[in-house]
Amino acid sequence: MNILSNMDNYTNANRQRIRNLVARVNALDHSCRRITDDKSMTSFNVQGSFVRASKEREAFMMKTEEFRRRLRNGESIESILPEALAVVREATRRTLNMYPYDTQIEAAIAMIGNPYKGTNSSGEKETYHEKIIAEMKTGEGKTLVQILIAYLNALVATKDEDPSKWSNVHVMTSNDALAKRDATNNRKVFYLLGLSCDFVPSRRSVKGATLQERAIYKHRKKQAYTSDIVYATASTIAFDYLDDNTVVEVRDRNITRPLGFAVVDEADDILIDQATSPLKISGNPVGLDSNYESYLDQREKDKRAYYKWATEFLYGKEGVRRKGLTYKVYDQAFANRKETFKEEYAYIMDTGEIVLSNRIVREIGVGVEDEAEYNAKYLALLDCIKARHAFLADREYKVQVDGDKAQIILIDQNVGRKKYQSKYVDGMQEAIEAKEEYLEQDGPSAQKRYHIEYTEEKSVRATCTYPDFLSIYPMGVSGMTGTSDDDEFRQLYGMETYQVETRKKNIRIDEEDLLFATKKEKYDAIVKEIIDCHRIGRPVLIGTSSVEESLVISSLLRDNGITHNLLNADNEEEENHIIETAGLFGSVTVATNMAGRGTDIKLGPGVRELGGLYVIGTSRNKSSRIDLQLRGRAARQGDPGSTRYYSSLEDDLVREYFRGDILEALIASRDTGKPIKSKKCIKLANRCQEIKESKDKESRIVTEKFNKSFIRHRKIIYKERNEVLDSTTYEFMNMIKTVMSKYVNHLVDNYDVDEINAFISHIVNVNSCFDKNKNKFKDNLLNAMWTNFRGLFQTRSSEEINNYVKEVKKKFLNVMDVYWIEHIDVLNGLKLSCSLSQTDDPFKTFEYKANDIFFDELIPAMYNEMLTYAFNPGMKFGTYQINYPQNIIEERQVTL
Repeated sequence: MNILSNMDNYTNANRQRIRNLVARVNALDHSCRRITDDKSMTSFNVQGSFVRASKEREAFMMKTEEFRRRLRNGESIESILPEALAVVREATRRTLNMYPYDTQIEAAIAMIGNPYKGTNSSGEKETYHEKIIAEMKTGEGKTLVQILIAYLNALVATKDEDPSKWSNVHVMTSNDALAKRDATNNRKVFYLLGLSCDFVPSRRSVKGATLQERAIYKHRKKQAYTSDIVYATASTIAFDYLDDNTVVEVRDRNITRPLGFAVVDEADDILIDQATSPLKISGNPVGLDSNYESYLDQREKDKRAYYKWATEFLYGKEGVRRKGLTYKVYDQAFANRKETFKEEYAYIMDTGEIVLSNRIVREIGVGVEDEAEYNAKYLALLDCIKARHAFLADREYKVQVDGDKAQIILIDQNVGRKKYQSKYVDGMQEAIEAKEEYLEQDGPSAQKRYHIEYTEEKSVRATCTYPDFLSIYPMGVSGMTGTSDDDEFRQLYGMETYQVETRKKNIRIDEEDLLFATKKEKYDAIVKEIIDCHRIGRPVLIGTSSVEESLVISSLLRDNGITHNLLNADNEEEENHIIETAGLFGSVTVATNMAGRGTDIKLGPGVRELGGLYVIGTSRNKSSRIDLQLRGRAARQGDPGSTRYYSSLEDDLVREYFRGDILEALIASRDTGKPIKSKKCIKLANRCQEIKESKDKESRIVTEKFNKSFIRHRKIIYKERNEVLDSTTYEFMNMIKTVMSKYVNHLVDNYDVDEINAFISHIVNVNSCFDKNKNKFKDNLLNAMWTNFRGLFQTRSSEEINNYVKEVKKKFLNVMDVYWIEHIDVLNGLKLSCSLSQTDDPFKTFEYKANDIFFDELIPAMYNEMLTYAFNPGMKFGTYQINYPQNIIEERQVTL
């Protein structure tokens, strides 16, 4: 209730202001219609360059130039907004033959938000705007709103007289096909207005490509990022941003213009449903020494061996516990009853906790030589148990077979698409690959058709969450969604939500949900309902919550002779066509989750008279928002339509949160084959979704609370890294002096002379600096270091100095990358320990310890190694080990 009232409060407070602006836009329609439509060619001057185009395009481009000039001269976006929207609306009518409705103009104005004063990074006062989500129901035309809001913000992003200072507008879609479709269609509008537009293909488009094809893709991507308006998936842009902060050459950056403004389509999917999972780039830093890479490769081989051992130990193999481990899957309620533990391990499904028996704990240690090996085997076994029970083929991942080889492809749980460039981290990828290889090659029913291609394990070298990533856009973020969680948008992003009323009255009929005891009874009822609809030709869209369930429904439909389309991770290339035809007479479509699909379903001839599209949900989703998204596929733009959800007591969502004995009793007492009528039972089943929503929301909030320190640290590392990367020879030399100064300050403020000597005696004579003048020890030390450093270049030519800088810059970047990779691992471990601790505020504890590690340990150690390579440019990267004083080593050992 609070969520709705908060949203209503913001909407009601701004509705009249926004609709007054809509009226002003409409009043300008007649004058915009008079803009010439003369297609004869002419030449004209734009920003000092001559352009040859039609007189019509010249007129629209001059309008864009006028708006830019007015913004440069101090006018606000609010003052030009009615005119600018009227112009872009007319451009849309002429190029796409589509005229944005008042509700679409209203959404665009709402997304600009109210202005407020703020301070930029330079301390200057600037005008910013609220970050707004426009909630528009499915089928209300969010794609055209993209054009309107992108144009308005592109005017601000390109207002500077110097094009080299222009930023761009990123329009983020939920899949690659939508990005390509929208950019291809909408660039006609932007071209007429004098703006460039392109789309960035995702990384999956070069899967299996040759080196030449990858080079072409890289060039194509860089070109796309030079456009004023860029369409891409949110993950593509985020990964390119992370990638840009790992390159060692400026030319290798992807994003070639400064970030400006972000427009997020399907905002609930991208900003909420995908907010829990961090985006991660794995891999070693570029250009590592071959010895260091060999060490990492051997570490990976050792890790794989532990996971192979753990899999064989778990499932059983001749000579390695032939029958495998006995186990029981519990829910939390059973675990709390502390029954006698008879099995060799237990998996508690609602918490993911694993309990090993004492005899298994002892058996892990047989033949183990040291604690590190024992820990590695112990953790590998836990991961393999989790892979057995919580990560299932055709649900969390696909085994994609190609001849005699196969690979593990993750499935996006929100929309059922394959995630080609993603992998699990922290051992889970190895555990799954070891499991599938065993089941295919060594298991009791193995068919030995293929081998699993192992994903090369690398460290996480860059990571961020969507809330974190979107915070870096200096001009701000806005978004559109069909279903909004106002409270969570405000907590995670500081974004308000504005509700746009439907253009026509919604006449959808939401039938009462039906609850069955078993999945079989539920599926039988669903198939019967589909058959009844199909008999009269009424189209049916069946939305499932997993690929696994979509395959079950598809199989049952085939058994009953029902021709249908199946949309899941196996055929997503046909997505747009399948969705477009879902409203045709006699059509039956089975789809895994309809969130973020982005294509409208239009009704075929005669379908309205049959009641319109009938949408069936095969089980409740993890969020009521996702349920509403599926329902929203019916009855768009005033069409008729109806929906119904089916669920059962055997659904994963129900079993995850309620005791098995209670469910078994309810199942046993039901009227076989008929829906459950007990209000108490229905309430219990509905409660499961509420619990899941609450837990997921808390998880996202907890993630962002822990993330604050991480974000601060990353900004510092990335800032210094980019300064190194972009520096000239002269700037780099001064940068080395700055590093010296910071490091000397840290040493003198924290250590005595003997300790400092242990740290930097290989760089400077510490004792002579101290003996010379104890009161000016810090200045003496810095001067001596700088003098020694300058002495390296007294007899070197300019070419030699430039080569030195090129080599040492690369090592500086490697040092930063390696330390940052290790810091990510350290913070992940620290986060886990703080989460499990009994402190009153684990977030403050984490922040204190994380900052202590970063500022007092990581940064000084990083500077130490950077300076070592600066003084010894011939030293191979990875060969230097910092020389800690003995007392610090002992102190660390005690801490560990």
